[in-house]
Amino acid sequence: MPRILVIDDDPTMRQLLRMHLGALHHSVDLAADASEAIRSILVKTPDLIISDLNMPYMNGLELLHALRGDEITKNVPVIMLTGSTSDENWMEAMKLGVTRYVIKPVQLEDLIKEIDLALKRPAR
Repeated sequence: MPRILVIDDDPTMRQLLRMHLGALHHSVDLAADASEAIRSILVKTPDLIISDLNMPYMNGLELLHALRGDEITKNVPVIMLTGSTSDENWMEAMKLGVTRYVIKPVQLEDLIKEIDLALKRPAR
């Protein structure tokens, strides 16, 4: 059962993803921000991270940079799930090695396809 860490400052989004992904037999951990996410990752490295871009304290790009710079998390697939349509954010995420960049709102079926693709992706 793949373990997915969902990082989003919106509690409704976190709970919706937990409900839908749990129904697909994924183990889902939740974090409201990057500091909670890092604490969770230190306990057990997830198989996939789904992160919002705009969060307090540390945004998703800063978190992605930290993840890619760490030996333990450098190959963990990361889906950036964001409402930002900024080309600059997309390009920066690509440079940092994001696995998928998905813009909200997204249909559940499309997000599930992105998750399936990310989980099947070979390590970098």
